[in-house]
Amino acid sequence: MNSSPYVKRSAATALAAFLFLAALACVAVRLVQPPRAVAEGASPAEFSSARAMRHVRAIARRPHPTGSEEIEQVRRYIVGELAALGVRAEIQEAEVVPTQARAGWPAPAARVRNIVARVAGTSNSRALMLAAHYDSVPTGPGASDDGSGVATLIETMRALKSGPPLKNDLILVFSDAEELGLIGARAFADAHPWMKDVGLVLNFEARGAGGPSLMFETSDGNGVLISEMASAAPHTVANSLMYAVYKRLPNDTDMTVYKRAGAAGLNFAYADRITSYHTMLDSPDVLDERSLQHHGSYALSLARRFGQTDLSALRSRDAVYFNALGPLFIHYSEAWVWPLTVIVCALFVAVVLYGLKRRRLTLAGLAAGVVNLVIAAALAGLAAAGAWRVARTLHEGYAFLPWRTPYDVWPYALGFVFLAVAAFALVYALLFRRVSAANLLAGALACWAVLLVLTTALLPLGSFLFAWPMLFALVGLAGLNALGEGGELTPKGLALSAAFAAPCVALFAPLVYMFFMMLGLDLGGFFVVIVVLALGLLAPHFRALTLRGRLLLPVLAVLIGIGCISVGLARATYSPTQRRTNSVFYFLDADAGHASWVSTDASLDAWTSQFFGEGVRRSDNLASVFPWIKQPTWQADAPAASLTRPGVELVEDRTDGDARTLRLRIRTQRLAPMLLFYADAGTKVRNASLDGHALMSAGAPGATEPPLRVSYVAPPAEGVELTVETDASAPFRLSVEDLSYGLPEAPGLSVRPRSDDMMPVPSYRTSDTTVVRTVFSLPPSR
Repeated sequence: MNSSPYVKRSAATALAAFLFLAALACVAVRLVQPPRAVAEGASPAEFSSARAMRHVRAIARRPHPTGSEEIEQVRRYIVGELAALGVRAEIQEAEVVPTQARAGWPAPAARVRNIVARVAGTSNSRALMLAAHYDSVPTGPGASDDGSGVATLIETMRALKSGPPLKNDLILVFSDAEELGLIGARAFADAHPWMKDVGLVLNFEARGAGGPSLMFETSDGNGVLISEMASAAPHTVANSLMYAVYKRLPNDTDMTVYKRAGAAGLNFAYADRITSYHTMLDSPDVLDERSLQHHGSYALSLARRFGQTDLSALRSRDAVYFNALGPLFIHYSEAWVWPLTVIVCALFVAVVLYGLKRRRLTLAGLAAGVVNLVIAAALAGLAAAGAWRVARTLHEGYAFLPWRTPYDVWPYALGFVFLAVAAFALVYALLFRRVSAANLLAGALACWAVLLVLTTALLPLGSFLFAWPMLFALVGLAGLNALGEGGELTPKGLALSAAFAAPCVALFAPLVYMFFMMLGLDLGGFFVVIVVLALGLLAPHFRALTLRGRLLLPVLAVLIGIGCISVGLARATYSPTQRRTNSVFYFLDADAGHASWVSTDASLDAWTSQFFGEGVRRSDNLASVFPWIKQPTWQADAPAASLTRPGVELVEDRTDGDARTLRLRIRTQRLAPMLLFYADAGTKVRNASLDGHALMSAGAPGATEPPLRVSYVAPPAEGVELTVETDASAPFRLSVEDLSYGLPEAPGLSVRPRSDDMMPVPSYRTSDTTVVRTVFSLPPSR
């Protein structure tokens, strides 16, 4: 059994199996990539990304945040393009004032202008709604987020117009102020009469500049939705694990609002190259046109399908769904989750008992297999997390990258995978050498069984991750048991176990790819644990490759892993396509006539240094400007520009017993796009309303402390009316700030532009903005 020819044949077979499975992993990842772009000359009935890109370029010429002059131009463009298609658009103007906000932060209020349109169907059941938002952040032109979504809707409408009308009404909603807290979507859901007619919403978003468009969120009771999508969409990429995890995260899109309003929904986004998200790199030149085509393939196919479907009967039990191998999209009812788990666990017990009966397995060997896998997983996770920590230390500039994610993720991701292979090979080469490979495989599957039961109980929509690979691997283990002693290390046994591990590789490879793509490298240590679970199904192959020269495989894998990470470090240079970020904003205390430059960067660079000379100060936080932001800053004196302070007019001052009611008219006299006002910490506010909308009440659930903090975007020229009830015996102080985008121009303020390898930090308030503050105060009324 240990003769040299035997060892060589086994090692050669194991190596061939590894190469086959690596190729399968590459194919599986390749099969979930977006479809090819479609040229402008395509059939009128087809979605063409080239035609849609014309809209993206028109929309994303420059940043267009809510309240800016640029968003007015984008609004006119969208309305004009719809009119050219024979679709009459309306502008829904609404003021949205929330009753509460995230603890400590200002309540986001705004005057929004949603673009809405409705095309009547021939026999409407309920309306189908296509949605995207048309505002961008001030630090990026918004080609992907969400110019691609807007372009998808317009091009889909054009394609639909080329064919017969739909049965159901079609509603288009281009929402405003999504980036500020889903404010436009709330205006439509709460105030527009069409919302009650909506049966299904298809929402289109982006969190990067490329990659497959993922259906990452749906609504509860989605069985019918998933079934219809699977049969209608030509290139579905989705899995229910993603949706199950997303439901437990604090992340929101406009779909969150529409679902709360009672509509069913499917939410789509692509997320590769997250470093473009909310930055100047979110431009048409960076956007991968294939991702836009993927958006369009969903929008057009599903609009045609659901446009002819009875949307009053969409609810059914949730579905489990996933891509098995690219276009092979599996889905079944959640009702099958527990029965499938019971079947797989029963099969595990039966295979183990069969192995014990034939003396191919032992309880001690099983325990050794469990210990081996747990140690390997822990070591691999620590190796990946440690390698990323070292890489960030070696490249100081990573602190300045958007989302602290390198522009080139994949050398690091591959490096982490090879480190996982090295950790696994090292453990299996050094520990429990007398334990058979079949026992090691059975012990790994025991870990899988525990994880299967846990996910079935706690995350049933993600149970497929363990159920199906384990089912195939158990068949492979049964075959190894039938081969007899040592059979698992013969070429036949190794080929058998590799064949039954292949479904796991086909399923896991795209998932690991998506995790790295969407979430970056900070969680790399967790992602490689998933890789180790897959490697556990290849225990016989690792044993065969370590029968002789047991350290050769782990050393080789470590060297390759370090090499990949070194490539990532070598490619981490700054250029016009890979920019570092920096920030500075101008703050003017209009009452004191004193101005400051402020930066939230960790350190100063060649551009920000021009603002901070010898008088630079390091402050613990931004409390002097924005009391709710606890972040260290650099501050230095700046020339005081001649900027008009915000206006605060006392309209009414009434005292009744110990209560004092104040009515104030607040406005930005320089027509800034954002107003911020907040009561100072010593001011006790009992109740407040804004333009007649209840804003907060003392002791209300979720009320902030101090409770009155408001961020109002796109305020009307005449201002807003704030009514507050406070203690008559206490003074009243209200800080009012208006914020405009860009640094001020004034005598003595000469700003050198950034070099072409720099861009502003993604931020609404602290990056390339001008803030002017005044304080309104009144003494006690009695």
